[in-house]
Amino acid sequence: MTTELPALRRSLPERRQGKACNEALRARREATGGVAVPEEVAALPRVGGVPCVIVGEESAPRIILHLHGGGYRLGSAAGWKGFARRLAVKADARIILAEYALAPERPFPAAIVDTLTALAELLATVGNTPVFLSGDSAGGGLALAAASALKERGRLAGLILLSPWIDLRLRAGSYFRCGGTDALFSHAAAAAAANDYLQGWPSDDDLASPLLADLAGLPPTCVIASTTEVLADDSVELVRSLAAHNVPLLLLMRPGLAHDWPCVTPEAVEADHALGVIANFVASDLSRPM
Repeated sequence: MTTELPALRRSLPERRQGKACNEALRARREATGGVAVPEEVAALPRVGGVPCVIVGEESAPRIILHLHGGGYRLGSAAGWKGFARRLAVKADARIILAEYALAPERPFPAAIVDTLTALAELLATVGNTPVFLSGDSAGGGLALAAASALKERGRLAGLILLSPWIDLRLRAGSYFRCGGTDALFSHAAAAAAANDYLQGWPSDDDLASPLLADLAGLPPTCVIASTTEVLADDSVELVRSLAAHNVPLLLLMRPGLAHDWPCVTPEAVEADHALGVIANFVASDLSRPM
């Protein structure tokens, strides 16, 4: 049974019929393991009706609902299990990886609906256990969109955003300034992914581009990114907006690292340091609900 949505600041658009995955995207999914296997998804536990991979001890003092990256059209909860295991140990947390709807088969706003229904069940059932909402790349944009949609934003203990993709208008100068230093993402890749996700929906809708949302009252937020990735300006502009709205903020930006480096380069000392930063954030007074 699917949990009802939490109280929202605006009504969500209706789910829309998507389109079939083309051969090129299907090949990418198969080559990277970047999509969930239906049989495996059917066996997963549900949170708010959404299939989820759950990592960490049930008795952990905090819960992190994490949304994987992949441009809204690649990736799976199972594919992020290694990251979740590392984060669970480092942050002494139970990590819930949501198998949210992927485009182009299920376009905007399906992923946001899935996120909010899972979040609603967590907030209704975990008692006083702090719940954090986290995401990397497109998952970071999805996390920010879901948090900005909540009427009672203070119910979240905090937000954790890793190289978040939060402006689907694709106007940031870093797409071109950092095009030669980011091997994982590009303006062309972003345009193709946005097209599959939005399918004609306006890119300036603040649920699609949550950088444009009213961010006042958001919970404490941790932002981690690279200064040399094409999404660098998304993080910089987000930090400016959060600061202007007096949102408690922790920022870590490092040069010379890949897009989404805490997830995609797990062996790097910088990735381990980033997990330590997250661990300190979730355990600190900064992340107490206000």
